[in-house]
Amino acid sequence: MIEVRDVFQVKFGKIDQAVALFARLPKLSPGHAAASVHYHVLTDISGPMYTLVTEVVVPKLGEWETIRDSSFGQPEFAEWFKEFQLVVESGRREFYTIEGDCQDWSRREVVVVRQVYRALKWQIRPAVELLQRYGALLTHFGVGRQPRILSDVSGPMFQAVIEIETDDLANWEQKRRVLFREPEFQAWFAQLRSQVEAGAHEIYRVEA
Repeated sequence: MIEVRDVFQVKFGKIDQAVALFARLPKLSPGHAAASVHYHVLTDISGPMYTLVTEVVVPKLGEWETIRDSSFGQPEFAEWFKEFQLVVESGRREFYTIEGDCQDWSRREVVVVRQVYRALKWQIRPAVELLQRYGALLTHFGVGRQPRILSDVSGPMFQAVIEIETDDLANWEQKRRVLFREPEFQAWFAQLRSQVEAGAHEIYRVEA
């Protein structure tokens, strides 16, 4: 499975209009609405303000190319794109391989915590395996659920990512602190430190 993330910088104060715009996309693009495609719109809780992210998860990269080309060919797309230009300043596209199963986010308003790690050179596979174990720990101790583990297809090399949903940040933070005291977590973290050199948190809310 491939996750395609379009990360947009929305014009200041235009985030509600942008969310409504991207929520309409499956209505004019049959590819986005297909049963085999996961499509979500997320907005920032942390990081640069007025960030909007669209996630498209497809079985293979060629299917995303078909969706893109089909969208561009829809008569309604030209009008949609005119509105897009009024609310979006800039953006970038990221491609990731989903390592293992991919579950959809459960509902609107759920919080997605994204932890991005830079593995040591040529250590991406051990880092991915460690994040798969981390996802199991997070789920077991109730910190989050439905983890996704990603590795880079584009952009900086040696990136390993875990995305996981939680109902709210207070619950995530409280249960994460409990997890930190567990011997199993401490043993896992000692191994992680030997495989990665940096990391960052990104926190989003699912809007559609």
